[in-house]
Amino acid sequence: MHDLTMARSIVDTVLEAAKERGAEEVLEIDLVIGALTLLSREQMDFWVRELLRGTIGEGAEVNIEQQGPEVRCKQCGYRGPVEVSDDPIYHLMAFTPTCPECGSTELEIVAGDECTIRNIRARR
Repeated sequence: MHDLTMARSIVDTVLEAAKERGAEEVLEIDLVIGALTLLSREQMDFWVRELLRGTIGEGAEVNIEQQGPEVRCKQCGYRGPVEVSDDPIYHLMAFTPTCPECGSTELEIVAGDECTIRNIRARR
């Protein structure tokens, strides 16, 4: 349901933005989904397309870029990627990454927790 809820929010935002700009048809939607959101790329693609049916966005090309997680360690200063396993347990409990350099869990998430509409291409 997490994927469906987020897809609904994306579709509502896309259609509202298109309407505000007088678009007759949405041609393409570019999304960036962070790995830490635990959103399934395949499910998001399916639900966005499904929710666009019967709207000016029906048939739009949906491009989804997955953003890997990047952190900054408050202990040692490491800044870079961290490994995220695709374990279903993280849908039930919080994922706590550790620093690959020192093992600390005192990390600031720099990237990978976003779900962003990067671009909407439409025709008037």
